[in-house]
Amino acid sequence: MSKAEEGQEKELLMKDGDSLRKYRDDDWDTTAPSAAPPARQNIEAECDLTDVPVLSQFHEDAIQQAGTGSFQLVLLCVVGLGLAADTVELFVVAYVIPSAEVEFCMTGSMKGWLAAVTFIGMMIGAIVWGALGDSVGRRKALLSALLVNAFFGLLTALMPTYGIFIATRLCSGVGIGGGIPIVFAYFCEFVSKNKRGRYLSWLLTWWAVGGVFTALMAWCIIPRTGISVVEDELHHFSSWRVFLVVCSLPAFAAVLGLYFMPESPRYLLEQGRDVEAIMIYKKIFAWNHARGLGEEYQLSELELPAGRQHEAAGRPGGATFFDTLDKLRALHLRLLKPPFLRVTLLLLIVWFAAAFGFYGLSVWFPEYIKLLKSEEYDKNATIINDYVYGSWKFNVSLLDNIRFVNVKFNNVTFESMVLNHVTFDGCSIFDCTFTDIKSSKTYFIESYVARNTFISTDIYEYRFINCEMINNTFRTVDSKCNLDFDYNIHYKDIFQENLIGQLSLIPGTLVAAIFMDQIGRSHIMGVSFILSAVAAFFIWFLDSKVGVIVFEAMFNFIFIAGWNSLDIATTESYPAHIRTSAYGFISAVSRVGGIAGSLTFGHFIYLSRAIPMLTTFAVLLIGGLVALKIPETRDRLV
Repeated sequence: MSKAEEGQEKELLMKDGDSLRKYRDDDWDTTAPSAAPPARQNIEAECDLTDVPVLSQFHEDAIQQAGTGSFQLVLLCVVGLGLAADTVELFVVAYVIPSAEVEFCMTGSMKGWLAAVTFIGMMIGAIVWGALGDSVGRRKALLSALLVNAFFGLLTALMPTYGIFIATRLCSGVGIGGGIPIVFAYFCEFVSKNKRGRYLSWLLTWWAVGGVFTALMAWCIIPRTGISVVEDELHHFSSWRVFLVVCSLPAFAAVLGLYFMPESPRYLLEQGRDVEAIMIYKKIFAWNHARGLGEEYQLSELELPAGRQHEAAGRPGGATFFDTLDKLRALHLRLLKPPFLRVTLLLLIVWFAAAFGFYGLSVWFPEYIKLLKSEEYDKNATIINDYVYGSWKFNVSLLDNIRFVNVKFNNVTFESMVLNHVTFDGCSIFDCTFTDIKSSKTYFIESYVARNTFISTDIYEYRFINCEMINNTFRTVDSKCNLDFDYNIHYKDIFQENLIGQLSLIPGTLVAAIFMDQIGRSHIMGVSFILSAVAAFFIWFLDSKVGVIVFEAMFNFIFIAGWNSLDIATTESYPAHIRTSAYGFISAVSRVGGIAGSLTFGHFIYLSRAIPMLTTFAVLLIGGLVALKIPETRDRLV
């Protein structure tokens, strides 16, 4: 067909444009003209956020004709692996911190930074890769984000020092944050409107699968007690490094699968690459109708409506770094102006509330279990009062959970043993020998310590509190780390709690999938978060490990439906040409809520249960009520 004939064909199609439009222009922008906007002359105009509903309707018709079947299921597995890989990298730090603490000699603040740096990386990645998803394409951007995640996730396992280790964790976090905004946009653009909520909900089950995979690998690979962690550090390649290598595999698998997947046809339509989009529709049709003999795909590029006019971004000589920054700034500012101001603010409030509550409780649950175990352990301590040990040798390998009160030790030998949670309170210790001793949470308090010899021990000066020290000899080998690592931590309980908590997300996600397209996103969000807020009152009754685990499973089951609805609604709330940028911006801001929740709930551990109970109730109640105000998106074209 000649260009003249093609022009006539498109002109006829434009005259019939009203028959193709099922949504008016003001579905996206009440101020937008009905015709396509003119070519943009500057950066501010280049961020025009009006959509072309005719392209969305054509895409919907094309996807419906291509069908839903084996192609979408294969894509679901590939993209799901990418989402699971992001989950793995997000949760992996919590499992490696205890082991890495010993090897890198990490203080409390260093451990806090290691946990927070992933969130910081996610904020950076969401902003940068969200914009890339709209500019270079969904597939390319997602592929590059997963590569960054996989490469630096693997590299982390090889890092010899804390500084380089935390730098690679930051880069891995950038990849995680970059992948999440694109995963949903990319997959939803291959599914028709009437099945979009269900398929996106199925995609979100991979988030829970990633969490289950991480917990299972930790259970199988990482040592389960504090003492075994210390012993494991004697190996050349510690177990926690093996764990990191294994946890990088889902990201590499996702990269491999995504390499063979096509670009989103909706993105190609938006870029004016009509022929490429039609070829992908035909490929989807052929895949889904492989057994349908004689069936052919009917639509062609000649049936496309006139779309948005495009021009190369930036200046004639190519976009500079500052041009790109200006474009990003202009775009994000437009998200905070009509017609998107209201929905952006509503989504930001709900995202912040959800992240604050979920990540806050994710910190509180395992730490509270540790506190309960610690209190139980302290209650069972053996107390020895007013006793005299003279010319005695302890011939046991472990002294555990013992308090010596006003005890005299004269010419006593402690040799080749572990002192775990042993306290010498008001004791007299003289002419004794401590040889080849490992200790944890062991202290000498207000004691008389004279003429003793300490050889090859880790009994350092900070273990003597208000003691009278006279003529003691220390021949202790200098250690690279003088931190007091707790041998009494039992990671089996933490792994068990995390595993059950992650498993409970799967049925919650599947139940949400059933009702997502029937009830709608905002209603599921509101009901889920409000019920989660009410459930928070049960925190008051949690006084056992079993109770905490059961409550967490119940809470996650209820909560995950709202979080999934929020992911889907955010993806559907913006037009195609800013979809990943908008999601990235909102996701990045929500990480502030995650960090705030983690820090806030971390301080609640030793306080009354009423504080986390009331905080969770208030935050999630606000999130649930605001969620009911978010415009429903289940019937919106993408």
